[in-house]
Amino acid sequence: MSQSKLPDWANQLRARYVSGEASLFLLHGNVRDLHPWYEDDGSVRWLDLRTFLETFLKRTRDVVAYYNVSQGLCFTDRAHERAFQSTVDASRMMRGEGKLEAMPRYPSTAIPVIEDLIQNPTASSGVIIDFFEMVAPNGDVNFMSHEDRANLVSLQRWSSDPAFLATDNLVILVAEHLSEVNRRVVASPSLATIQVAFPGLPEREAFLESQDMAAVPNDMDMAVLSKVTAGLSRTQIRAILKGAKQSGEAITYRSVSLRKKAIIEQECHGLVEFIAPKHNFSHVGGMERVKQDLMRVADAVKAGRRAAVPMGMIFVGPMGTGKTFVAEAFAAESGLTALKFKNFREKWVGSTEGNLEKILDLVDALGYVLLIIDEADRSLSSGDSDGGTSSRVIARLKEFMSDTSHRGRVVIVMMTNRPDKLDVDLKRPGRFDMKIPFFFPEEDSERLLIFQALVRKNKLQVAESIDWESAVDGTEGYSGAELESVLLAAQNNASVGERNVIEQSDLDQAVDDVIPSRDTRMLEYMELLAVFEASARRMLPERYKDMDTNQIQDRLDELRTVLGRRAL
Repeated sequence: MSQSKLPDWANQLRARYVSGEASLFLLHGNVRDLHPWYEDDGSVRWLDLRTFLETFLKRTRDVVAYYNVSQGLCFTDRAHERAFQSTVDASRMMRGEGKLEAMPRYPSTAIPVIEDLIQNPTASSGVIIDFFEMVAPNGDVNFMSHEDRANLVSLQRWSSDPAFLATDNLVILVAEHLSEVNRRVVASPSLATIQVAFPGLPEREAFLESQDMAAVPNDMDMAVLSKVTAGLSRTQIRAILKGAKQSGEAITYRSVSLRKKAIIEQECHGLVEFIAPKHNFSHVGGMERVKQDLMRVADAVKAGRRAAVPMGMIFVGPMGTGKTFVAEAFAAESGLTALKFKNFREKWVGSTEGNLEKILDLVDALGYVLLIIDEADRSLSSGDSDGGTSSRVIARLKEFMSDTSHRGRVVIVMMTNRPDKLDVDLKRPGRFDMKIPFFFPEEDSERLLIFQALVRKNKLQVAESIDWESAVDGTEGYSGAELESVLLAAQNNASVGERNVIEQSDLDQAVDDVIPSRDTRMLEYMELLAVFEASARRMLPERYKDMDTNQIQDRLDELRTVLGRRAL
């Protein structure tokens, strides 16, 4: 197999080993996938990572060993096992120990035996340690057993041991998520970490072209199928083909989308939710300034003008102003795949960071994603009571958002009514280029448009004779959510009267009955925070356009004094 035929990650490994840069490697990412192995005659075999690495190493190694905590030490054939036994026994005899009686299974016995092999200057070996996060899990050293600490010391020593580095041996560690591996090992200076990426479009096309599609019912062009399977591994794509073959149901855009949604939500264990927007900007009443700005971004996304697409956007404003609704409408207008953060925080050490890593790996693999983070002040605010988890989460998110290769492919939208609780550096331009303020509807005309849009959104039947003027006049100062509650109350009034159509009396009764929020000071505080964060003056209502920064800060300070602990 020529070097040019190797996957990118394998070429990186080979180049860094040959150059003498490293002898200890950690592969992470899409390590449970199939990988192409090209034979000399040009034919291709699709191999799992273990088989690929064993085939790759056997060409130049006298000993190829594979280890995981379940199976223990394994070998590709008896000749390699005998060579391993001979090498290890020689090292043991020099220390005055007996021969190795049986192949070790547990890390506490396997690690020292592997060390005997890789430190031998006459050996030419390659060792694969799979599911490495089970050998050196991320966690507090204080809670580790004596055996776990000894293993950790040995693994750290490998990366800097001259006896190992001077040999022709190498060790390949394999873990799906880097965040699940002990940080002391990952931080070792001579450890080379290499990410195994999800297949891109050319790789998916090559994989599909190599599959026998004769018995697979398919209503899609192969080029289109290659595109819509973005974010899936080859194993998952093959499962879709097998499913269609067994069921006899043709592969369609809808079936792939549904299967893709189920696979990714399962892979992320409920950490993200696919959003299938059922509305666009035609269902958003008022907010003309906001819709115009977002429509320009949506047009840039669809036209491929990546430089005109912001790295991220923050929607700020009081609750009930339509931030989530507008974000989902933007997803529909832009054509981006919408994913929403669910609760990715866990109590176990390293679990939260690991969950975030899974989400970001998925987003990176999918591409053309709108990642929605609702209530960002709660999920991302930094604190001192969580052992530094929040600061590490924010640091990783900053790193991800600073990667300019994501511009135009990944747009992160954060929504919050308390932007003051977010890390200041997180909100800077270059990470969040647009900060869009949301306010309660200012004009009668806006409330009328919102009422009409809400009728379409909720598919309500309204009598043609209804006079909206009284409802508009009676709902001054209401948020969009409160206007919706008025309409739904009117629908309920009609249902009590055993009618499907909302009459004038139903609407008037709802206007009189629904009580809006009375927490005016907190609402003003949230509005002023939105004004303070806004990235453009044109986005502000007239009453705020002439306020300078000092005026806004002075009023915020006054409100903090009145609100007390509620403003903290």
